[in-house]
Amino acid sequence: MTTARFATLMMLGLAGSASAQCDPSWDTTLGNPGITSGYIQPMTEWDDGTGAKLYVGGSAVDYGGLAAIDYLGVYNPADGTWSRPGLGIGQGSTNAFLTKMLPWDDGDGEKLYVIGQFNFAGGSDAGNSFARWDGTDWEGVGAGFTQATVRASYDLLPADIGDGERLYVCGSQWGTIGGVTANGLASFDGATFHQWGNGLGVQGTFNPFAAAMADWDDGSGRAIYVCGRFDSVDGVAARNVARFNVASGQWESFGQSLVPVSSLQNMTTFEIFDDGTGPALYVAGTGFRINGGGPIYLAAKWDGTSWTGIGQTVSGRITDLEVFDDGNGPALYASGTAFFEVGYFAKLEAGLWQPVLGSGVNNPPVNGNFASAFGLYAWGDQLLVGGNFTQVGGQDPSTGVGSGTPLPARGLAAVVACSDACTGDFADDFGNLGGDGMVSFGDFLALLGLIGPCPGGTPGCPGDIADDFGNLGGDGMVSFGDFLALLGLIGPCP
Repeated sequence: MTTARFATLMMLGLAGSASAQCDPSWDTTLGNPGITSGYIQPMTEWDDGTGAKLYVGGSAVDYGGLAAIDYLGVYNPADGTWSRPGLGIGQGSTNAFLTKMLPWDDGDGEKLYVIGQFNFAGGSDAGNSFARWDGTDWEGVGAGFTQATVRASYDLLPADIGDGERLYVCGSQWGTIGGVTANGLASFDGATFHQWGNGLGVQGTFNPFAAAMADWDDGSGRAIYVCGRFDSVDGVAARNVARFNVASGQWESFGQSLVPVSSLQNMTTFEIFDDGTGPALYVAGTGFRINGGGPIYLAAKWDGTSWTGIGQTVSGRITDLEVFDDGNGPALYASGTAFFEVGYFAKLEAGLWQPVLGSGVNNPPVNGNFASAFGLYAWGDQLLVGGNFTQVGGQDPSTGVGSGTPLPARGLAAVVACSDACTGDFADDFGNLGGDGMVSFGDFLALLGLIGPCPGGTPGCPGDIADDFGNLGGDGMVSFGDFLALLGLIGPCP
């Protein structure tokens, strides 16, 4: 390549440095026929050895319109079918719901751990409210829960804080789990439960619980963060948010106090997100004031020094936070209940919560008085939202949020990321793969690192856009012909 040609391409690359915005869209496949009652909350992907599948839980029944699938459904993206894992989950004499599903290797191969409040897993009460699925069979983990005990658990976190990797669990103020005193906090090594401090404390009349955990280093050292509804942890005064200092092995409070607007208010979820000013820990739940004064927030971020309120004052409770790139850059999303001003499903834009795709999710609910969104899960190029809604997009008939005609989706839908990429646009201006809406110098840079056969010789890999003579189509090789084709494609994508 001559110096003059190189300089020309560099100028073209710089001219295209600002990438265009694109429009993500709704996909309602998973919500049709959807569910007939209850709600959807936790979701995760797991491969039991027969291919990756989507596990979907909550209090819902009739997943995919099938009466035999309650509380936990398995969706196979390869053929679009729903199934039940073994004999599935059973409620017993009280209501059932799932709160978390997590693949974890307990030393005997990876299994799917499932928690919540339920009586049976695989037809046995040995897995009451805490069980694991190996792809073939269900088994209990020895939690020792019964219907007569406080037993709901809410989050699982794998971490090694000095005793080897364990699965940390938090939940209601169960007095014991697996025969050890716990009070809402414990760890599990794959065979045995262990005490994690003296658990949650309360001085008022409310029932304490821990709803979520996060493993993060804010610059002062690694810690396990816990949020929920409590006023002390292991005897340390801390209102609804606390952390376990891994270095010292002690629980501690930190930052300003996030004072709930009433004793029944609580925090429900964590997420780590970089809004462009550096990574921070976000926490969300019901209404609170920082240090007891100023605006009411549903979310705040901890940057290692102080708490800052996030978003405008809105109603309800944020149920989940998730980071997702819809094609326009990573952003923070929130689901909620009674979160009606922003369509129960919102994206943080310029510091404010905005309804996703202008509308969020809509009423009427599957059952109950109003729609809600309870769970979020980034699944490849889709952001899944679960709840008890029956429509997405368009105008909500109850709240008036949004415009246009809603799309039917019962309890589950997806926002699909967009792309402005076109033929020849497979990298940004610096040669990083991904596409930026321009065919420019960065695509030439990327080609230099891709020269050679496509994996498996299959045409169409990144950089393979033409044959050896520059004719578009791909030939299973990244070679000189692809450079020739790029020369004719320079400029913005259509």
